[in-house]
Amino acid sequence: MSDVQKLTLDEIKAAAERLVKAGGNVRETLRELTVQALTQGELAEREIREVLAAITEGVKLGAEQRASEVKNALGDALHGMDDALTHAAEAMQLAIKEAASDAREFGNSDLQQSLNDLKMLEEMLLETLSRAAEGAQGLVKQELLSMAEHGRRIGTDTGTRVRAVADDLGNRVRGAVQGAATAGKQAARMVGARVAHMSSRKLGEIADRLAQKAEQLKH
Repeated sequence: MSDVQKLTLDEIKAAAERLVKAGGNVRETLRELTVQALTQGELAEREIREVLAAITEGVKLGAEQRASEVKNALGDALHGMDDALTHAAEAMQLAIKEAASDAREFGNSDLQQSLNDLKMLEEMLLETLSRAAEGAQGLVKQELLSMAEHGRRIGTDTGTRVRAVADDLGNRVRGAVQGAATAGKQAARMVGARVAHMSSRKLGEIADRLAQKAEQLKH
């Protein structure tokens, strides 16, 4: 993933619009785009929100150009984003576990922040859908609101994944920091960034494995 050219937020939005407008396997292409965008920086709350906002805005614009297929287009795009965030949750889990094994080098705040970011993945997705709906019209607006409401009532694959790992990670974080020296604020920020960077790198590794498996299935 490191060899892929980095995209600006405007380019991410334009790519999402183009992919949804073109149709085809929107779920797969939106998953790939979301993963690519998330691996460009750190898997931390601000960066994740920015990427989701750009992609959702592009999805909305693309769906508006598929008038007779709005529901399917938006549904496929949401599933693709959900798939990507599920992989992001796995990557964050791996990074937090790795960092927790070295927790005596720093304090609790950096690991706890990474754990909090993990727990917020589903809500970030649903908030982004609701926010995108505010600027939409007609059927696109209705479908975005409906998907956000459905996600809050029924849940998403991302939420299921997050809930499955959060308790285990919480116990690891609490256990790892027992007896650890308290880090200063600057040190905590630096290590928190390291965990977020590790998460992004691990997401790239997960994406590479998925791409290799997909390629093998073609032969």
